[in-house]
Order: sequence, then C-alpha cells, then structure tokens
Amino acid sequence: MIKNPLDFSTRTVVTISIGAALYGIIGLIGIPIGPNVQIRPSILILTVYSVFFGPVVGFFAGFFGHILTDLLAGWGLWWNWELSSGIYGFCAGTVCLFKGFDVKYGLYKVWHIVFFIITTVSGFFAAYLFAGFLDIVLMGEPPRKIIYQVCIISLTNSIVFLCFTVPVIVGFLRTNKKNSNLEIED
Repeated sequence: MIKNPLDFSTRTVVTISIGAALYGIIGLIGIPIGPNVQIRPSILILTVYSVFFGPVVGFFAGFFGHILTDLLAGWGLWWNWELSSGIYGFCAGTVCLFKGFDVKYGLYKVWHIVFFIITTVSGFFAAYLFAGFLDIVLMGEPPRKIIYQVCIISLTNSIVFLCFTVPVIVGFLRTNKKNSNLEIED
C-alpha cells in the first residue's frame, strides 16, 4: 500500500500505469444490457487497485484506464465518463486512509468493510450521476435516456461489486491476516 496518498514517486506512477492498463484493456470486455450500457468485469480490477493502493491511485487508474478503453474501442473521448471512473476509483480507495486498515497485512475491522461497501456503492451513483448530468447539460442528450443509463450502470456495477469484488477483498484480508502476526492497536 502506498502510505502517502499524494506521493507521486516512480513506484506510484508505475502502479497507476499498470492499473490503468489492466482496467483499460479489460474494459473492452463487456456484456451489453442496454443502449451504451454494459456489465464490465474491469470494475473488479479498479476496485482492487483502489483498495490496495489508495484513492489517488484509484482515481488516476480509473481515469487513464477509461481513456485507454475508449481509445482502443474507437469511441472517442468522453471526458465526463473518464472522470466518472476516476471518481469511482477514488471513492473505492478511501477506506485505505483509515488507520488500522491494510490489505497487505490483513488488518481490518468490520466497520472498515461496511464503510468500504457504502462508499463504493455511493461512488458508483455519484460518479455516474456526474457523468450523466454533464451529458444532459453539455451534450444535449435526452434526460430520460441518460437517467435510464445511469440507473442501469449504477445498479449493475453495484451488483457485480457486491457479488464478486467484496468477497475478493474480504478473501485477501482474511488470507493475509492468517499469514501475519500483526494486530490492530486501538
């Protein structure tokens, strides 16, 4: 875990680059469920990176990874949607800022997991509402279409997150706790 969230050392830049590349390339895989709406397993990658390395790495990995996805797919740049992935990555990584939470050593309390779930699901809705609002205001998109897209994207990503990502993160925490003799000091 990168301890200082504003540390932009070579290690941080490389971590962001690897996370963005993984998120961007895996972002090309999706299951269509509506107009411009897909279930994407790449959200798992971004969440894991955010939880391991913090909100700043999560933001930049999401932002640059989404740019990479859009460029590789030939969709062009949609800055509001790229920023939404960054916002989501940031929200998912905020749990790292708490003392006593460290995935590498398996340190956590139940409230860390509850906070992680609440901020991450809230992050989906906040990020996609932000992007959808800008689509309506700046791009002139029909509000009904955007509201539908934002609701479907937020709900499906939340389901993928709750069914797959939370068990992965809890699995990392429990496995790493078994391999560590460290305890949380209150």
